[in-house]
Amino acid sequence: MGSLLFLTSWAVLLGPVTYAKHLVSTPRLPFTAVYFGSIALTLYSAIALHSTLLTLVAALVQLASLLWYLVSYFPMGGTGLRFAARFGTNRVAAWMSD
Repeated sequence: MGSLLFLTSWAVLLGPVTYAKHLVSTPRLPFTAVYFGSIALTLYSAIALHSTLLTLVAALVQLASLLWYLVSYFPMGGTGLRFAARFGTNRVAAWMSD
């Protein structure tokens, strides 16, 4: 439901046809494929397979692609996201090695 509301809100702001063209444009196509694929995988793994682990993995991929999409609209957003991911990874690695 949240994904549907997220996509609908952008479509209302930009116009449905403009937003659909934007989603299938070359720079946004990877996001579109990953996001819609992860939505489909989340639903399939939850409803058809009843797999909690696969549902969790698909939901995390969906969340990561959504974060990637949102951050891409901010100046230096991709750089900041990579920095935060690297910092978080280093902290987890340090925590696990202690």
